[in-house]
Amino acid sequence: RLEAALRHDHETAFYLVLSRGTTHKPAPTDSRGYAVDEAAASARYLVRRGVAPERVLLESWSLDTIGNAAFARLMHADLAQWRRMLVVTSDFHL
Repeated sequence: RLEAALRHDHETAFYLVLSRGTTHKPAPTDSRGYAVDEAAASARYLVRRGVAPERVLLESWSLDTIGNAAFARLMHADLAQWRRMLVVTSDFHL
């Protein structure tokens, strides 16, 4: 999904990365055994791929897809008065 989003960089002002993880399975862990927040890991990936950190926004409160949508709207889209968004997802989340 991140690679697909990067293909739209020329038309993207911000990247809003979502997901803290899920309650349905254990969180992925780093080499020291600490839980990895998916949104934070996605943000690091985008920055390593050349996206300026100020263009990467996080929604890491929710633990499911509907929560991602709700918090993304409440915490980012409504406050910034975004009227147009490109959503990159996978079949699993639809």
